Amino acid sequence: MSGAARWEQIEEVGSPWSLEAMRWILRHVPRRPTLGIAALAGAFFALRGRTARCASRRYLERVAATPEGGAALGTPRPGLGRVLRHFHEFSLVLYDRMVVWSGALEQMGFAHDGSGGLFELARKGEGALLLGAHLGSLDMMGFLARRHDLKINVVAYELNAERINAFLRSLGGENVRVIQLAPGSTQTAFSLRACIERGEFVAMMADRVAPGAGPEETLAAPFLGREARFPVGPFRLASLLGCPVNLAFCVRSGDARYTTVMRPLAPASRVPRTERDAWARALLARYVAEIEAACRRHPYQWFNFFDFWAEEAG
Repeated sequence: MSGAARWEQIEEVGSPWSLEAMRWILRHVPRRPTLGIAALAGAFFALRGRTARCASRRYLERVAATPEGGAALGTPRPGLGRVLRHFHEFSLVLYDRMVVWSGALEQMGFAHDGSGGLFELARKGEGALLLGAHLGSLDMMGFLARRHDLKINVVAYELNAERINAFLRSLGGENVRVIQLAPGSTQTAFSLRACIERGEFVAMMADRVAPGAGPEETLAAPFLGREARFPVGPFRLASLLGCPVNLAFCVRSGDARYTTVMRPLAPASRVPRTERDAWARALLARYVAEIEAACRRHPYQWFNFFDFWAEEAG
């Protein structure tokens, strides 16, 4: 079984009671003490999960093997300390996610790296497809949408972290709508096209293969020195929608500070049916090159804690 097919099996941590308790803490306890709780949570997850811990080290080693990544990490051979920092960053991003969902968006500061293009599309009433990755916090893009009154439709498989997603949905919000993806459903494609035609944005992750996906539903691409499998669905969808395609993510740049990043991947275009497979492959190559560059610049912001390259099987 490949690593890409095992991510959804990582044990879900947290219960409705604990999430509600966290919401209460965020509203009544100052930030500094709760940051300490987040740090302990990150260390707990790192020490408790051997699979995730090993995956983190393998990923960091791949980043360190590149000149830019090695400089960002500050070491050519990441050890346990770097792994713990990786999990610490993850816990801080999750913490800030909870802070904002508890109603404290004003506590966050945002800088922009290319994301002005998003506001320009919104000003012109043009929709776009935003391809994200488990890099930083795509959720922060949603919070930014609320601040700037953008409409974003998030396409998601709701197979992992179901309790957390249910908790977040219960907090409401009109600017972001979650659309559950039904594999192979033409109705989903029509719904997404309607969103684009209304001048809204469609956002989806494009760096994890859905559980049970067959070989025809994935594409291979070199990523950080070794071939990895990516889902073909987002890239085929892009060829069908005919709208601008952008990579979008949001990285933590400091305490309660984030940088929203947007990189154009393809302009609006009608792709003939006979050219869609080749077009999807070319789009995937551009997407992977951009997230690889982002990992080298922000190595601790990549949050795929599983056997991404299927090295255990290889």
